[in-house]
Amino acid sequence: MDEQYILGIDELDSQHDGIETICIALQEVFKDKDLWNNLHEKLCERLRFHFYAEESIMEIFAYPESQEHRKSHLEILKSVESYKDENLSEADFEKLRDQPMQLFFEQILSQDMRFAAFIKKNKERLGIQ
Repeated sequence: MDEQYILGIDELDSQHDGIETICIALQEVFKDKDLWNNLHEKLCERLRFHFYAEESIMEIFAYPESQEHRKSHLEILKSVESYKDENLSEADFEKLRDQPMQLFFEQILSQDMRFAAFIKKNKERLGIQ
């Protein structure tokens, strides 16, 4: 993963790497609808798990922007899940090819970086390694 997307929270960075890998695979197989649908479902599962993990950490640290962050998670998941329609045309697949990756990276830069900074600051304040 490009350095600009690294949060410095190992578990979340590892999950981000896995999600990025699936997004790249989706871009490569977008013309094979069966494979695309299988990878799409795997992406949705990974996103649900990742968002749950982030939201759990937010709750533990009483992150003040957690409601806004959760809302963005729901919007991303709703958007990505909507791609499941098995009747998508080739033009639809082409249009959707890069969208999961875009949404994912935008989330990291717009929300996750602020969240990571908050966690790091509060870990230091609380003396947590």
